[in-house]
Amino acid sequence: MNLKVFTLALISLVSIWFVCLSGCDEARQVVSSEVSAPSDVPVVKIGVIQPSGIAVSFTKGAELAKTQINDRGGVLGMQVEFLIRDNQGTRDLPDAAESIRLARELIEQEGIVALLGPLFSTNSEQVGPVVTQLRRPMIPASSGQNVTTVGGEFVFLIVAPSSVQAATMAEFVTKEDELNVKTAAILLQTEDVYSENVAGAFEESFQVSGGEIIGNEVYQRGDRNFDAQLMNIKAAAPDTLFISGFNPEVPLVMAQAREMGIKSIFIGGDGWDEPEKLLGTLDDNASLEGSYFVRDFSTESPEAAPFVEAYTAMFMMPPDGPAAWGYDAMSVLAIAMENAGILEPDAIRDAIASITDYQGAAAIAGYDADRHPIKSVAIHTIRNGQIVLYKTVSRTVRPRESVFDR
Repeated sequence: MNLKVFTLALISLVSIWFVCLSGCDEARQVVSSEVSAPSDVPVVKIGVIQPSGIAVSFTKGAELAKTQINDRGGVLGMQVEFLIRDNQGTRDLPDAAESIRLARELIEQEGIVALLGPLFSTNSEQVGPVVTQLRRPMIPASSGQNVTTVGGEFVFLIVAPSSVQAATMAEFVTKEDELNVKTAAILLQTEDVYSENVAGAFEESFQVSGGEIIGNEVYQRGDRNFDAQLMNIKAAAPDTLFISGFNPEVPLVMAQAREMGIKSIFIGGDGWDEPEKLLGTLDDNASLEGSYFVRDFSTESPEAAPFVEAYTAMFMMPPDGPAAWGYDAMSVLAIAMENAGILEPDAIRDAIASITDYQGAAAIAGYDADRHPIKSVAIHTIRNGQIVLYKTVSRTVRPRESVFDR
């Protein structure tokens, strides 16, 4: 072979090799954000908005439900396909403008039938009006009781609303045969819809239950020193401290409070419900012992056993609250689409509202007029360094009605 021809051929082969490598990299990036059925199989597209690195088990739980649904034949004879988008933006928090842009893109350009997510009540209140305007059902991973009223008629909670969580905790700690506390202080994360909602609801319910709020303090997400707030709380000496926030701030607050000699019982809502972060932030979790928080899912529930087993087998770790929400959100949506019999947004919305007696990761008796799920909540405690179920409380009534004596 002529040397010049051989050299040109070799250059061409190398060029093709680099193009193939580049194409493979792009393919891997697409697979990370879109999980598609084969091109010859009819699909129903579902959008998922999930911030990277924050409660990623929500999407994992939804993936488990999707896999089970597709293995059973899909929805209305079609395979479910996820279009997953990361709304993290350029900061360490989900970005509002990016969340809204992604929701519009998924609906207007990708043609999704419904949206799962986003996480966080603040983000859900921002995205909700957009999906309602564009008439697509949305099931976020948030518990702010105002998410549905702000978001509009196409937004449904899958998480027990913060008003229910707060009322349950307030009734529990004030009962004579439980913690029997008389006074409480509140420490909340400022500028966060969830933290402010659940703290406000706890304050109201605690007072209705006969308790007295003797301290209110705030911190910002990312804070690592809480001396100023805790000095005020120590001076007030409340029986209990309601920490309305997320991890890693929650365990850091408890550790610093114990170092300062604060003896209050620590309590909280489902913002605590990331076990790996709650139990993995501190080198020594002694300060967490004897604290309580409410969540609407328990791995110890017999009814949840099939979900717990399937999730653990698929991801090689036990599920947490966000995993349960993702699983139930996709499962409820699939049931609604089947019941509607048509992929028409209004029909799917009406079918979600009509769902009763659902059992998945958690049980949902139905939806109330605010599009909040009617479901039980579970009080957990930290004992011997582990999160264990303390009590399950059935919630079939409005938050201000006591359920503990029923």
